[in-house]
Amino acid sequence: MSVIVQNCRTCGGQWFPTRLMCPRCGGADLAPMSVERGVVEQLTHLGDVVIASVACDPEPLLVARLHGTVEPGDVVELTDRPDTSGRPVAFVPPSGLPRKELS
Repeated sequence: MSVIVQNCRTCGGQWFPTRLMCPRCGGADLAPMSVERGVVEQLTHLGDVVIASVACDPEPLLVARLHGTVEPGDVVELTDRPDTSGRPVAFVPPSGLPRKELS
């Protein structure tokens, strides 16, 4: 499981959702990159739905819908497909990059 983010080949910044240019350095040499896990920073409960900010190493900070019991500080797997396995995961809808573009 993973989420596809953009990696700036000029400055190393990582961004989600996709951008036309890097917001840090203005570079246009962006490539898709797979991120598999992150650390839950904050939780928001909306009835039965739990939304979290999930920090990836070193970046970006993603907003995700959590599945399973998770607390701040927990490491979660990231997925761009809804998960029904029951294990803790963070669902981040895809931002438009086809998975086949991953190098």
